[in-house]
Amino acid sequence: MKRSHAWQQHGTVSLWRYRENLRNYPGWHIGADADGCASMLALLDALALDGPGATRTLQLSPPSPAQLAVPNNRDARWDAPATLRLTVDEDVAFWQWDVDGARATLQLGDAAMGSLRQGVVDIAAGRGDYSLGQGTQALWFWWG
Repeated sequence: MKRSHAWQQHGTVSLWRYRENLRNYPGWHIGADADGCASMLALLDALALDGPGATRTLQLSPPSPAQLAVPNNRDARWDAPATLRLTVDEDVAFWQWDVDGARATLQLGDAAMGSLRQGVVDIAAGRGDYSLGQGTQALWFWWG
């Protein structure tokens, strides 16, 4: 049995992107509470062990006012999907975002797994305010 199939989500994870001020805040933004971070780390570890083709979906919460206050993008409007599907894909160089309505998909290459994991570790430790990837493929890490 695949390890990722035994995984169960705990805590809160938020993912959003801004509709305004894209020059300073392009791409995606992620934040999570302590339980959400621990849950994501367990999922990323399970997906890494399961390897190419492994996939699981996270249920997302809209970003809280406290999370939105950290990047301080003033009153910029934002969009937030309801789910995030993580898929291990050996054919992707780093990662590739796709959005279909309320569902976001992130295909993760080998190099991205460790980077995403470190980003979640940083969120749990109250660090962040940096992004990985470029433009619309960027992912910003925020505590809060």
